[in-house]
Amino acid sequence: MNKLKRIPWLFLLAVTLFTLASCGTSDVDSSTGSQEDKISTQLNVLADGEASFIIINGAEKEAVLTMSSGQQIEFQLLNEAKEVIYTYSANKMFVQEIQEKKLQPGEKWAIPLNLQEELAGVPAGSYKLIVWSTADGLENLKVETNYEWAGESISGATGKLVVESQEVTYVGQIDLHSIEVKNLDGATEAMRLSEVAIPFFEGLEEGKQILVDYVVENEQKVIQSTRLVE
Repeated sequence: MNKLKRIPWLFLLAVTLFTLASCGTSDVDSSTGSQEDKISTQLNVLADGEASFIIINGAEKEAVLTMSSGQQIEFQLLNEAKEVIYTYSANKMFVQEIQEKKLQPGEKWAIPLNLQEELAGVPAGSYKLIVWSTADGLENLKVETNYEWAGESISGATGKLVVESQEVTYVGQIDLHSIEVKNLDGATEAMRLSEVAIPFFEGLEEGKQILVDYVVENEQKVIQSTRLVE
């Protein structure tokens, strides 16, 4: 009789151990995978020596790039002795305000380097060009290439783009990349919008007082960032 009573208990113990083993959890969550980090960068250099830095969202969901200031990229020019000859951010001022850029799945963001203006005054020669994004988490995605600089420059170029600020009244949007404003003297003028500045003006009411931070490119003010005047 005793032997017969032990059999059900042994059977139940075996079933319980098997059930616990079948309910284990994995250390890897397959629902998220590695899609969230599929950001890549590349550098395109054209025949005229101009270049653009491209950020690509290879994920299946929206990517939000966050920058701690109005500076979107950084680049350096190194000579054959690996000495830094030129740094993009040197002697520049950027608005100290968090900036965001949203990229949809598969979307590319091309940022021009404006090398003909930036490198004005740099001696002609063979260099290495290194470019990277200032967005959080992308600083290590550097792209480098050999670069032949002819030493040419645009007439009147200073080689530096200085960020300036101006208080204006928003009049309206001319098109996706330009707006019309009225300055403190009451005169109206058109300003271009950089990619990161475009979202600010979506739905902005006319007549709002705003402070714009801009650089002058080809004799035109290009807004880098903006905010409402309290």
